[in-house]
Amino acid sequence: MDRPSSKQPPRLITQETLRQVRPVEFFKNTWAEMRKVTWPSREETLRLTGVVLVLSLAVGFLLGALDYILSQTFVRFVLGT
Repeated sequence: MDRPSSKQPPRLITQETLRQVRPVEFFKNTWAEMRKVTWPSREETLRLTGVVLVLSLAVGFLLGALDYILSQTFVRFVLGT
């Protein structure tokens, strides 16, 4: 059997709640949340950037090769030239 949830239902955003938003309070809360983030080290950032670049190049070459093969197949068998 399902147990009743202890979580509160989400609040609906109404015109009244939108009028209560204060820009200064919003940015204070945003800054407080940003301080809680665990940021990666410089070495980890460089390593992961390298991984993204290598994978992007590999996918680019694979898609380029597939495009070339399919276009040559189309030209030879469909267009007959």
